[in-house]
Amino acid sequence: MKKICFITTSRADFGTLDELVKEAIKKKSFSTQLIISGTHTNSIFGETAKEIINKKRYTIKKIKINVKNENSYKVAKSFAECIEKFSEILKKTKPNLFIVFGDRYEMFAATIAAYILRIPIAHIAGGEKTSGSIDEGFRHSITKLSNIHFPAMDIYKKRLIQLGEDPKTIFSFGSLNIEKIKKNKYLKKFQLEKKMKIKFYEKNLIFTYHPETVDINKSIKNLFIALKALKKIKKTLIIITSPNADAQGILMINFIKRYIKKNKIKNFLFYKSLGSQTYLSLLKIVDGVVGNSSSGVSEVPFFKIGTVNIGDRQKGRFIAKSVINCPVSEASIINSINRILSNKFKRKIKTKSKIYTDRNVAKKIIKRLLSFDFKKYNKKIFYDIKNR
Repeated sequence: MKKICFITTSRADFGTLDELVKEAIKKKSFSTQLIISGTHTNSIFGETAKEIINKKRYTIKKIKINVKNENSYKVAKSFAECIEKFSEILKKTKPNLFIVFGDRYEMFAATIAAYILRIPIAHIAGGEKTSGSIDEGFRHSITKLSNIHFPAMDIYKKRLIQLGEDPKTIFSFGSLNIEKIKKNKYLKKFQLEKKMKIKFYEKNLIFTYHPETVDINKSIKNLFIALKALKKIKKTLIIITSPNADAQGILMINFIKRYIKKNKIKNFLFYKSLGSQTYLSLLKIVDGVVGNSSSGVSEVPFFKIGTVNIGDRQKGRFIAKSVINCPVSEASIINSINRILSNKFKRKIKTKSKIYTDRNVAKKIIKRLLSFDFKKYNKKIFYDIKNR
């Protein structure tokens, strides 16, 4: 029996990939494997591997990676460790198809391992642009190593063709985020309060701020500016989720904790990880999201609430009308937050905010993977646009 192998390295990608995994295990033509690694196995980031409950008849392999990335050198060391350990597990399990998602450095490491071992690779969510993040290079590099592509939008498909990928290997079915959002088992307000041990305010915001990977010297400085701005938003609960495992991520986690403790801020609550179910449930209740996470531009707009997108980390992505791009300055952040909290803005996005949508994306992807001729497109040949 043929084997299809997925990999998840963070809380962000598994929530999206989960629907694809569920769809894959319905098929009897191959067995399903899942590699769990990255921040999933680290207690600093909430040890989110425990949230992945295997009731779905697939094989799980856990790989612990050192993700204590205080600086870029530590990230590079972690990257090398990823390649070594992913190579070992892929050599043992020998999947017939390897599925990678997005643009994390761990995903890039896994893709390199699979490529060298001559395992066909399918890439989900390629062709996107984030010029303010080092992930830009990882994403496009994964594209060049992959045999088949599933971008979320047609504009991203065009970009993959610009990168030299054959249009016959690119299938734009839409975003997997839609299915994740539709099929999530939402918790009610009182259930969230009990689970999170909190009491919601009249106004509530989620704040997620990741490291500045292009100019890492500004990470702590910009985080401090954002926290100062949030501190001035009165009578509002600020639910803070952990920064990711990029360079200085752990330093930022410690900075947030110290800032809350030092200033005795009762309306700031920090969580290592909320989990996909809780996070999406919160988006139905809170008044908006603040920070520089991709979720703010790719998921939050579906909930018809505002996003204050700080800085350039997500620069280049498709931006819905509910997203306000904001420079890193205390005054700008405060003004932008007040804007998304205003009744005028809320009314506007309830009627006008729209983002790319599609149905049955996971089913379409799996169906295409089953019918795709990987032998024909086994070799990576640069597709010149002039040949069209």
